[in-house]
Amino acid sequence: MREGETETDMSPAWQGRAREAGVVMHRPRWSPNTVPAHEVTAYAKEFGRDDEFHHVAARAYWETGANLGDREVLKGIAEACGLDWAALSSRLESGQYRQQVYQEYQAARDKGVRGTPTYMIGGEIKFGDLGVDELREMVQQARAR
Repeated sequence: MREGETETDMSPAWQGRAREAGVVMHRPRWSPNTVPAHEVTAYAKEFGRDDEFHHVAARAYWETGANLGDREVLKGIAEACGLDWAALSSRLESGQYRQQVYQEYQAARDKGVRGTPTYMIGGEIKFGDLGVDELREMVQQARAR
């Protein structure tokens, strides 16, 4: 946990940024194994629905503490995004996306990603609790280069 956070509450800075963005964020009491969620993301990407899946999954996690490692939770999220669970489920069972997910994870580690949030701005890795104004400034500086 970061300074000012409790087992269930985000730091005041995070809470403020979430409010400004119109996002509800509660600290879940545990961190799920998100490999299955990343596998669903790979499937969703094939149908141009990865962005939608990401947003629905993030909302479920941060607002209600949904376990993104649970198949039934992922089924509900996938179906809410219009994904075919029958086709997806068999692909998850077969491990079709597992190697891709692990390769993407390793590629991120190789670039210096060590946790979340991490941003790549102008080819440079920026890690940590950064405010919107700070991120905008970094983007503007990167564009000016």
